[in-house]
This record gives sequence, structure tokens and C-alpha cells, in this order.
Amino acid sequence: MQVTIPQIRGIPWRYCERWDEEPAAKLGMSLLRLKICRPEDWAGSAVDFVERGFERLAKVSGIDTVRKVWEGEILILDHMFELTEQERCQTRAEKEGFAEELFILSGFSSAASIPTEPTLSVLGQEHSRLPAAFFVAFRHCLGKWMLVYDYEAAMEHAEILTLDRDAAELADSVYPRVAPSLPACLRERLDMNPSHACSILRAIRPKVGSSTARQLVSHLLDMWRHSAGYSHHWPSRLARHVPGLDDYLEECDGMAPGCLLNWYENDPISACFEEEVEYIGQNGPLAPCILRMIRMGTPKEKLDRQVGQLFDYIAALIRSLACAAKIVEIIRELYDEHVRQHRIEPGLQAHSSAPHLREKQL
Repeated sequence: MQVTIPQIRGIPWRYCERWDEEPAAKLGMSLLRLKICRPEDWAGSAVDFVERGFERLAKVSGIDTVRKVWEGEILILDHMFELTEQERCQTRAEKEGFAEELFILSGFSSAASIPTEPTLSVLGQEHSRLPAAFFVAFRHCLGKWMLVYDYEAAMEHAEILTLDRDAAELADSVYPRVAPSLPACLRERLDMNPSHACSILRAIRPKVGSSTARQLVSHLLDMWRHSAGYSHHWPSRLARHVPGLDDYLEECDGMAPGCLLNWYENDPISACFEEEVEYIGQNGPLAPCILRMIRMGTPKEKLDRQVGQLFDYIAALIRSLACAAKIVEIIRELYDEHVRQHRIEPGLQAHSSAPHLREKQL
């Protein structure tokens, strides 16, 4: 069984049965007991039954709002790795029953560009501590669901590529310009504890006068609430439970970031990002951003607990990213207004590339 749930933007739901519907039937029965699926969802196919239940859960959780910003997918698979037709037949012959595990994978096909500096300036007009608290808490919440490419990632890239190079070689390079690009309101504050940042947001919110700043803080506190108690399930967390996963991850050619958290479009962070992702995925598959597993052979009560926790996790992901999408839309509006008021010169690039896109294609 292979179930695609759904591409987060622009691609319709599609469910594809590979061998038979037994795994979908067992999953569907669990979803029915958990009231995620309903009796009226049944139309003769277990795969379609699961689709209807999940589609409703995703819609209620805010998937339409998520689609406005993010492009990616969530997959339910009964096999962890890509298989040829011969390998599929061989695997099926070796199995006496249906799949003992189902895997849930999540990944992004483009990185949403989030140019934050004009927003930080607006927040700084409300309170000197608000920009850093907002940035730290926002980055922390995003990092629970995706790989975030930000100032620190660009700094690491720049530091590696400036090793053993003299000043003459770096004279026209973007790398020395990454560190100075950090806004003054964030200097010495990027290592702020995220929980402390959230406390600052809660304390300052009643005093915020600007409606735009108030919306940003409110959406972020909602995002914090929806993501509280959850952590990023990196694929490596399952390595000791899934034979061959370590080898597969070593063969993967990187992981697609879900967002580019920069200061301006085409700034030094963007230039480093473009350089790092230019060849990503060309020498192997991309690693999933999130990987989780359901053991289908467990007793009914334990299976329902696993399925309930997993679908609660997916719903929390969607709810959290729906809040994030509202934040990103405001950030982009502020950035566009900043561009209209200030004629920004073309940004810096580490290499020749296509014109900047709001969605950074990978």
C-alpha cells in the first residue's frame, strides 16, 4: 500500500494501492475506532476509506491555509525504500501476510522564503526585546516540523568555505558578509532559550499598540501552543528499529529545507542557501524530513494508541504550520511594503543563479 497525503500545495490527494488493501483495512479500522474515520466514509475501498478520514482531519486542522505557503507532502507507505517491480514481487513473495509496519514520511519540495528584517524593525518599534523573542520562538516552532535554513546555517557554510583562503581570494566573495548581516536587534540574543522567548512574547503582547505587531505575536503564540509537547522526528531516530535505514540515509543526497529564514530576498543568507541546494538530490534520493513508524502487528489497544498518537502529531503539524503561514503572509506584506518604500539594490549571490523566487525550488 502507498498512500500520499497530500502534497501540501497544488497536487490533489491520491491514494495508490500496490499489493492489496489489508494494511489500509487494518489502519482504517483503527481510525474508525478513534473516530477519525466515520462509517459513512466507506465506499468499498479501504484505501479510499482512509483517504476520506484523513482529508477531513487535514481540512479541519488548516491544510488549505498551509498550502498558501508550503509545498510538500506527507506519505503513508508500507515500504521504507524505493523498490523496483522485481524487488516488490520478491518482497511480496517473502512476506506471508500484509506489511507489519507502515511508515509516515514528510518532506518539502521547495523552501518558503521568509524575509524577516522589515518585520523585526516593526516589532522593535514596540519593544526592544520583541524582535529577538519573536525570531527565536518562530525559528524554534518551525524547527519542530522542518529543516530551517537560517543565519546560523549560512554562517556554518561560509566558515567552511573560507578556510585556507586569503583576503584576496575572499575580496569579492559573499562569505565574509554573512556575519555582519545579522541585525543589531538579534546580536548576542540568538541563543536565547525559546521558552524564555515565549514568556517575553506573552508579557509584551498586552502592551503592543500596532495591530500588525499584535497579529504577529498572537499567531506565534498560537503556533507555540499547537506545537507544544512535540519534537522533530528526524529519520535517524528510527535507525535502530529499521534494518537498512542507516545505509539508506548515508546514500541520501541531503534533505530539503522547508524554509529559508533570511533577512532580505537575495541577501548573503540567500546566496549561501542557493549555493548549498543547487546540486542537492542529484547524486541520490533526498532524505525525508520526518519519519515515523506504526507497528501493525500489535494488539488492537496498542495499535490504536500508536495510530492516535501519530495522527495527533500530523494534525498538530498542520495546525502549527497554518499559524506559521499566517505569520509568513504578514512578513511578506511588510517586506513588499519595505521594497516599495526603499529601492533595494540587487542582492548578493554566491554564484550565478536564476532570479530569486519567493518559493525557493529545490
